[in-house]
Amino acid sequence: MLDVIVAFFIMFCVALVCVAFLAIPIMIANARGICGTEKTIIVVLSILGIFFGLTWVVALVLALVWRGDCIGGDSLDKLEKLSRLYKDKVITKSEYERMKSKLLRE
Repeated sequence: MLDVIVAFFIMFCVALVCVAFLAIPIMIANARGICGTEKTIIVVLSILGIFFGLTWVVALVLALVWRGDCIGGDSLDKLEKLSRLYKDKVITKSEYERMKSKLLRE
């Protein structure tokens, strides 16, 4: 009975490590702001890495190469607040443009 429990525990640990390993390209894509079709491709290729190891490598390369163009909800809120400050004449146009470009680069 103890052998079965140990074998199950080992299989569980191996599965957990595999899932964590397969999630690396997805986490990189999230961190780099990749979304839409590009993110879907990375997720599918990463999951297919279970069966075909090469697809995981392709997903990793794409996650590192593709540029993230998504603006997260937090950045969008900041842009709206910045726009209100400019419309209310609290900041100048040059300050607005400088801060806007900095937000869009994040």
